[in-house]
Formats: sequence, C-alpha cells, structure tokens
Amino acid sequence: MWQTTAERPGVVYDAEESSAMDVWLVERRGFTIPQLMAQAGARVAEAIRDLAREHDLTRVVFLVGPGNNGGDAVVASELLGPTELEQQTWRPLQESATPLLDAETLVVDGLFGVGLARPIGGEARRAVEHVNTSPARVLAVDIPSGLSATSGEVVGCSAEAPDGGVAIRAHETITLVGPKAGFFIGRGPEHVGRWRVGGIGFPIEEAERWVLERRSAADD
Repeated sequence: MWQTTAERPGVVYDAEESSAMDVWLVERRGFTIPQLMAQAGARVAEAIRDLAREHDLTRVVFLVGPGNNGGDAVVASELLGPTELEQQTWRPLQESATPLLDAETLVVDGLFGVGLARPIGGEARRAVEHVNTSPARVLAVDIPSGLSATSGEVVGCSAEAPDGGVAIRAHETITLVGPKAGFFIGRGPEHVGRWRVGGIGFPIEEAERWVLERRSAADD
C-alpha cells in the first residue's frame, strides 16, 4: 500500500544509518550484495507492475547510475522480462542516448542513492532535469536521486546557492528496509510523492530493533 508523507512514522533512517545497515546485513547477518540486490530488484519490479496497471503505462525507462540503486533497477528490468512493458535502459554517466519521455512512460530512478555527498552535475544533472520537465511518471528506488536522506534538502542547494543541486521529483518511491528521515522534512515531500517499504529478505521489525539499539548505545 502506498502512503503519503503527511504523517511521519515512528522509525525512520538517516543516511548514515542506512549505509551502516548495509554493512550490518553483510557482515553480521550473512547476506551478500547480490542477494540483497535480488530482493530489492524484485520489490521494484512489483512496484512497476502495480503502477503500470494503475496508470495504463506501456513503457518503462530505467535511469541507471553506478551504485547499488542502479543495480536494483537493472535486476528489476531483468525480472520484468521483454513481454510485460517496452523497456529502455538509460545510463547518462556512460553517455547513452537521452530517451523521449511521454505520459505513458514510467521512469525508474536508480541514478543515485543515500550515499550521495555532492551535488548532481554534468550529464546526470541534465538527465534529472529532463525527467523533471517531462510528462512521464517517476518511481524512485529507495530515495529520489539528489535528495538528502537525513535533512530532506536537495544536495548542494542552500540559501546562498538555491540552484546548487537538483533532485528527482518522483510520483512514488519504493524505499528499501524503511522510510528515510528526509522524506518528511525540508523539501522531501515535494520529491518523494507516495511511498511504500520494500522488504529485502528479513523482517522490518528486526531492522527497527537494530537501529533503535544502535541509537541507544550511541547515547550511553
């Protein structure tokens, strides 16, 4: 079920906690990156199917970046197969052709994730701007590219540099493990749209216990 950003849930994750959880899952829980990516890709594929049915979409463009979010998008494209929707993979950092985006297109944003630490620039910025000015529907993977998971601000933007960065404006966000703090504050609600959690192979309640215990230990 899709939710809105009007009400903040009890447990949310900032950028540092999200990255630390990835390490915990691999080093302490025994997952591998390919296993986590397979689970995430499956949840993204499910969301694509739901949105295609809901909005009569006929085409999906996978906006793929260099990190795990891009890998999740690629896995989703493989799981969809060639018969469900017309597909195109768009890799702006590798100078692939800019696609035409119309109202029957779903863009799956797998460009950058919570680890983004500097403003989006160059070909990636042009790609984000192209998506944001198009009539296409947009599904973000984990977090809209360019949005801070911690502050909800656009990375690189400030009062002194209001155009210092850009971020994807998504209609929906399929967030992995749990919602990010930035969804509900700053400019987050403008960029996240509706959101839902996609599980990646272990109980969400376990993730919540882990982060609450981690915070408690840090306060001692």
